[in-house]
Amino acid sequence: MFEIKCESCGGWLVPDQGATLEDYSKNIRTYFNKEGSVVEESIPNYLVYSCDTCKKTYKLTYKEWEKRYRKEIILEVMELRKMRMFSTEINPYTIDPDNGLEFCGQCSGYAGDGYCLVDIIRQCTIRKDNDS
Repeated sequence: MFEIKCESCGGWLVPDQGATLEDYSKNIRTYFNKEGSVVEESIPNYLVYSCDTCKKTYKLTYKEWEKRYRKEIILEVMELRKMRMFSTEINPYTIDPDNGLEFCGQCSGYAGDGYCLVDIIRQCTIRKDNDS
């Protein structure tokens, strides 16, 4: 199963079968056809997910879940690009911390808060890739 993060605490959301069963039993009426098969249109289009840390629950359709997962993938891509940039593309000898910090927002930044040293931003290949 693909992992997505909780909006409240950053923990991981996991499918919660018990909560899904309870929610379905409270909120829907499943209809059966004459042959005893479930009518497909009566099947709910969401599942309940619970955070493994704070226990908050979310009702997500597959499309909502997939969109959140794609966002997680993009964040991971940006972190990989940042690590590659810092290890091979930034010249550490040209960075003077006294030139200050700026918010760039193209990745999580030097310290994980979106801010980078100005001299890093000047050399940032992530920023250049997004400007073109």
